[in-house]
Amino acid sequence: MEARTYVSAYLERMYLAAHPELTAAARELVHKDIPQRMEKYANSAHEQALVAYAHAHEHLMQRLRAIEDVPDDEEFDRKRAQLFDETRLALFKIAETDRMCIDANLVGLLLSNISIDACLGELMKLEHRVHEQLVSKAGFSDNAPHFWDERFVAERTLEGADPITTTAVLTVEEPTLVGWLHTLEALAQMCLASARYRAAERYARLVLRASGYPSHAEGTVFLALARLEDEEGFFAFAHELEAERGERAAAVLDDSPWFLLARTLLLYKLGRRKPARRALRDFAARCEGGAFFLLNPTYMAPYLPVRPQPREAWDLSHQAAWDADGIIVDTPDFIPWAESVDGVYDESERFANRNGF
Repeated sequence: MEARTYVSAYLERMYLAAHPELTAAARELVHKDIPQRMEKYANSAHEQALVAYAHAHEHLMQRLRAIEDVPDDEEFDRKRAQLFDETRLALFKIAETDRMCIDANLVGLLLSNISIDACLGELMKLEHRVHEQLVSKAGFSDNAPHFWDERFVAERTLEGADPITTTAVLTVEEPTLVGWLHTLEALAQMCLASARYRAAERYARLVLRASGYPSHAEGTVFLALARLEDEEGFFAFAHELEAERGERAAAVLDDSPWFLLARTLLLYKLGRRKPARRALRDFAARCEGGAFFLLNPTYMAPYLPVRPQPREAWDLSHQAAWDADGIIVDTPDFIPWAESVDGVYDESERFANRNGF
């Protein structure tokens, strides 16, 4: 979730709680003003730390995009290393003044030049600490379907602070919960990249329980189950999503590059070549750029802290192929086979020509 989104929601909640006399029209003005001028509404040290993090993260992502087109690899590496060092120092200062600015701690860890095992260890410590804080918060419940107790949601609505309060609203308004979900998602992605597939599935499933938190954590689950060759679990999970999301399930499955690519990998690893070919052609046809990024592994900036929002139609296909890279590397005959499937190479070439790759 974008920092400006949840920081603004939190600032709005705190401001409205301190000014219950505001009319509906005044509340609407505050709602529009806060995202544009967050500093004006940040009164406590915690609020100021959150705003400082939001600005630091936006600056990091803008600078990363700005150096994408640097042609010289050595110059790119130098500029990126310098940017990461500067950002890590800025985030350290924020985290030092406010330990509950979770994302400042999290992104600082992800930018650290340490081994993946060491980083996983630190992430697990951070997740444990944040979870302990969440358990002490009013309304949070590990046992509730979306982490918010139903009685608490009803009481918040009756208080009249909002026309209606939902678990999705509560999630966006709570930076500690968003930081915890970011940490879980980072753990899931790092476990997937380091062949800890059951752990990746477990962390990603926790993320999926949250309401109001946009993610593609289902993609991590699909890829982990495909790598484990767990056909029963793979399709059972697909049916779970269909049951939970109803009509929206088509967008999750039929056009999901993670589902379509993971299904191809699963069928291929199970030795079922004919259905695997059909699945691969489906992936190439439905997912813009899917064939290209599968056959041509292309650099992607690190997730800081989680998968960024897509800017191009083909960004999700790029992310899915990037997430699956470790699994594909462990299956060295997969890419030559994929390239030999009718239409896949041609689709890759058409995409490359259309987009100047």
